[in-house]
Amino acid sequence: MFEIQKVRCLALTVACAALLAGCAHPQLMEPGMSLTTVETELGAPDAKVTLESGGTRFVYSLQPMSEQVWWIDFNEKGEVVSRQNVLDREHFALIRPGVDTKETVWNLFGKCAEESHFALVNQDAWMYRFLDEGFFHMACWVQFDMKGVVTEVGYTIDPWWDRDGLFF
Repeated sequence: MFEIQKVRCLALTVACAALLAGCAHPQLMEPGMSLTTVETELGAPDAKVTLESGGTRFVYSLQPMSEQVWWIDFNEKGEVVSRQNVLDREHFALIRPGVDTKETVWNLFGKCAEESHFALVNQDAWMYRFLDEGFFHMACWVQFDMKGVVTEVGYTIDPWWDRDGLFF
């Protein structure tokens, strides 16, 4: 019986190692890599945005379990020129209440960690989990009216950390 457990444990360990070896992450996409290679490695992005420079931006959200959303920018030749995690207050400040919509927020950050509906004010909200100052587990809430226009952007402690007793 003990030998069977050892074999199962070894098989599980090998399977996990193989799975991890095949994992790709936006942070591993190097300058010069082609758009096709990135999409093959990471899969389809949440959003593809045409940049003023003539290039393209891929938006990869790792929400809900990770506190990251990555922009990978390509030049007009389709080569990676930059990559950055954009879940921070500086990038959330790009959201313009009264102007931006669900579509424009999606093109900035892709899928959110959680969607809510606030019946009393008849608004929807998207919550993005992020690390503020690299340490504090926070949430950015983007609220939309029933036409899908942003009404406000606010911040709270990440309720997932607070609810699960993980926040100190």
